[in-house]
Formats: sequence, C-alpha cells, structure tokens
Amino acid sequence: MPPSDSLLSRIYLENYREIVDFLSLRTGCRHAAQDCAQDCWFKLCKARPAEPVDNGRSYVFRVAANIAVDWHRSNGRELRLQADYAASGDPTATSPDTLETVQQRRNLERLEAIIRALPPRTVEVFVLNRLEGLTYTETAKRLGISPSAVEKHIARVLLQCLPILEDI
Repeated sequence: MPPSDSLLSRIYLENYREIVDFLSLRTGCRHAAQDCAQDCWFKLCKARPAEPVDNGRSYVFRVAANIAVDWHRSNGRELRLQADYAASGDPTATSPDTLETVQQRRNLERLEAIIRALPPRTVEVFVLNRLEGLTYTETAKRLGISPSAVEKHIARVLLQCLPILEDI
C-alpha cells in the first residue's frame, strides 16, 4: 500500500537509494539502513499530515531521520540488555555442559600426569615460563641457565603434551 499522498510516494521511490545512503550514514550499517528505509515507507503509508506538505522531499527525509533516531534508541537499549545479561553471571549463558566439563577435567589430569613425569628441572622451567609468565631470558637468569636451555625444556614439555593438546 503506497503512501496516501502520491507525491510522497513518488518522492520516496525516486530517492530510495539516497534515503538508504542517508540512513547508512546515520546507522553505520547498510542492512540497518535498509530496514529503516522500509520503516520509513510504512510510516509514510500511515502518514496523515494535518497540513499540506510544502516540501515533500524534506518531509520524507525528516521521517527517515526520525526513524534513524528511533533505531539508535532501540539498538542502544538492546545492546545494554545484552551486556546486562552477559554480566549477570547466568550459568546457562556461559557454562559448558557436563560432558564437556568431564572431558576437560580428563585432559587436564592427563596433562598434569605428563608434566609430573618430566625431569624436575624441566617442570621448574615450565612453571616459571608458562604459569608465572617469565620470559625465556628471565627464566634463564633465575635458574642460571641459558635462554637456549629454557627453549629446549619448553620444547620438551610441549612435545610430550602435543598429543593431548591436538585432541582439545
């Protein structure tokens, strides 16, 4: 159903691309702009101006601008609700299922067993580098070994853990 005023209908159709471009700048998204342009069409269909419209093009673009403002309000509200939901700590939103939890626990136990079976010095290098966050150079200085030795210890750990890490 076209807008009641054939002039507004013609103006809308003749300027559709320009309206979408205008709304794209306002919304920052081409898809949202197309949705807003459709809303503009619906609004124009229902429009019953109390007075005759002197400048139809301005009227159509004013309707489009108002719809873009409404879109921003609605979009902002939706983003706040999503952020609130994510921050709420809802266990169903972020928790893995039971099977996944059991598999992760098993993988951790397997990794721990592999690391415990390594030589104590290798475990110490691994803990300093990967768990305490020391660089290879810092780890080497603390243990009195070369950075190359640190690299070799880390490589040993990773090679032993690789089969499990590939399954994760």
